[in-house]
Amino acid sequence: MIAFFVHPAAGSYDFRKGLDGGYAMEWLHMYVLPNYDTSKIEQVNSAQSYSVRYEIGGTLAMAPGDTKVVGSEYGGEFHIINENDIFHMLLVNDGRITGAYTNNDEVTVDSINIQGMDREGIHEVYGEPVGTVDKGEKRLIVENDEYDVFEIDDIYVFFFYDLHKADEVNGLLIVEQSEMENGELYNHPPAADNEEMKFQLVNATRIQYGAGALDHHDGAADAAGRHSEDMADNDYFSHDSPDGGTLKDRMEEQGVRFKLAGENIAMGHTSPIFSHHSLLNSEEHRVNTLNDAYTHLGIGVDYNSEDVPYYTENYIKK
Repeated sequence: MIAFFVHPAAGSYDFRKGLDGGYAMEWLHMYVLPNYDTSKIEQVNSAQSYSVRYEIGGTLAMAPGDTKVVGSEYGGEFHIINENDIFHMLLVNDGRITGAYTNNDEVTVDSINIQGMDREGIHEVYGEPVGTVDKGEKRLIVENDEYDVFEIDDIYVFFFYDLHKADEVNGLLIVEQSEMENGELYNHPPAADNEEMKFQLVNATRIQYGAGALDHHDGAADAAGRHSEDMADNDYFSHDSPDGGTLKDRMEEQGVRFKLAGENIAMGHTSPIFSHHSLLNSEEHRVNTLNDAYTHLGIGVDYNSEDVPYYTENYIKK
């Protein structure tokens, strides 16, 4: 231990500058906390083709006119961009790009791209994933078959896998660690923002997998919202309410006419991104998400007294 610390110090100490705070941090990052080796990432990225590129720390140029801005579980806001069916969401804080999410291999962020990648390929390039991430004062366990997390210098990189397609990468989330410094596990935005994000995620995934995008349906959304609220207020998690109410009952109460209907529910995920990928990897929920018979979708989100989110997706064929 003594040799490990003393030898680098003796070899690197600058007697002209002295061991001030700035130099001490520089020394720590050089010898004790070395930067992540990005050469493999850049090598893979150079062989990939893409049309949209961003850098973490850069500024957001003029976005397309139909860009939607929603709150997030992080410090910044997500700008949802879906130009030419190239879906991505940029996390922006005071005009600065601090993160991004995409399911499209036309998008590259800091030379990180999901084109042609699967779990095995990710591990070859990025090494071993981390088992925890820091969020505020909490250290969260993130060991999960559905995604891996890598710590690259000052950012967290999440790769989401499709467990039903040989662990292909079908989503990428990049977040600056500074965006996760809030002290709450659920730093949630208004429910309407999460509903908008989830609606966009579902349609982007349907396009990704060859199904048609769905139109928004106000009645289905109202029924979904009422069910999320009921689950949150009455502390249960089920498609059937404690009083025996079903999806059919809720639809009829809102005057929704339909030929076919399906419902996905989730709870506890810190954002629609994690909820969405979890549902997609569940066989019975995936059927609804990717069913090309459906024509419309309504999303409802609500929180319980401890800020835990409940998500309901109502799919219908009119």
